[in-house]
Amino acid sequence: MRVVKRLGGRRRGLGIAITLVIICSVLTTATLGVMVLGNYQHLGRLVKVVRLVTTEYLEPVSLTGLVDGAMKGIVGSLKDPYSSYMDPQEYKQLYEQIQGSFSGIGIYVSKRDLNKIVVISPIKGGPADREGIVAGDVIVKVNGEEVADMDVDVAVSKIKGPEGTEVHLTIFREAEQRFLDYQLNREKVNIPVVTAELAKQDSRIGVIRISQFNKTAAMEVDNALRNFRENKVQGIILDLRDNPGGELEAAVDIASNFVPQGPVVHVVDRKGATETFNTTRSQMVLPLAVLINGGSASAAEIVAGAVKDVGTGSLVGTKTFGKGIVQSVIPLDGGAAIKLTTAKYLTPRLNDIHKIGIEPDVKVEPVAGTGNGEEDKMPLPTHPNNESDLVLDKGVEVIHTMLR
Repeated sequence: MRVVKRLGGRRRGLGIAITLVIICSVLTTATLGVMVLGNYQHLGRLVKVVRLVTTEYLEPVSLTGLVDGAMKGIVGSLKDPYSSYMDPQEYKQLYEQIQGSFSGIGIYVSKRDLNKIVVISPIKGGPADREGIVAGDVIVKVNGEEVADMDVDVAVSKIKGPEGTEVHLTIFREAEQRFLDYQLNREKVNIPVVTAELAKQDSRIGVIRISQFNKTAAMEVDNALRNFRENKVQGIILDLRDNPGGELEAAVDIASNFVPQGPVVHVVDRKGATETFNTTRSQMVLPLAVLINGGSASAAEIVAGAVKDVGTGSLVGTKTFGKGIVQSVIPLDGGAAIKLTTAKYLTPRLNDIHKIGIEPDVKVEPVAGTGNGEEDKMPLPTHPNNESDLVLDKGVEVIHTMLR
């Protein structure tokens, strides 16, 4: 509903009354009522700003838009790149991504710090991959809008959109120190959440690649392991490179296949209360190598951290991203939602990896080529589908060592 306020008279008084009712409703819904007396001056300024905007601004103003903007501002003031207010459209797009299918350009991104959204890897064969966007590219603008200060999910929601529409990206390629512009057509992207195959180097070794921990990931891993048992594999490589994370429950279920009975992860809330998530199924006792890199984050680090702590496998690759905090997605009225950091997690041995990451047991530093026969100085993630995969080769070598 669009409400236009004019100067003077009863309309202005009515406008102020409506504004006050809306603000009081928002405060009550957000359980902030107990703070009203202690923050009377701040709330008074908020009321005045709303009144001025609705009565003095040149153009008609949507009160819904003002309230959405206020809620975005409240969460944004936390300076937490992982917390955000999502309007109904943004929440819908996040839900679609969790389900494993969406319309977009086919890239994995993450936020390195408060003002840098980085491409972790393009999805092979997708629009971004075909047009030449590469791991390490920093997304600067989406359709001309700066995204550096946005929550990563909000920025992603702007990149995604209806199939067949276009999106314009401005990226900064740090390896070449230059800006590039891309005009990309959005397509239906079906994320291959789990892929499983026998290693080309040795058919006795099964390789499971997990791209994210969504609702179907644990079931797909169960199916892969069942097939591997039928093929009598003697070792497992779990590839978690460039996996940005996902659902806590999926991570616990998947990790349970590779660690003995006991804790997988400890979740600690703001009051210090700890909830321990234990294994949910029987361990598959086989030689195990877990492939990791700087794009392995969050739920991927829960699995890697559990394997490292209990010593049931070797981590191979480079240090993980270092995201040891938990977000809760809380639906709100009208189809909106708030994504809020509500806890931190610790590995089974109570290690806090946030902003630290997890070091591999066997370090392998892949180097991305520039395309001109030279090597870049800055190592970048090597896409698992590349012909040359030094990390996977080392994983096979590690399994061979365990089989001796």
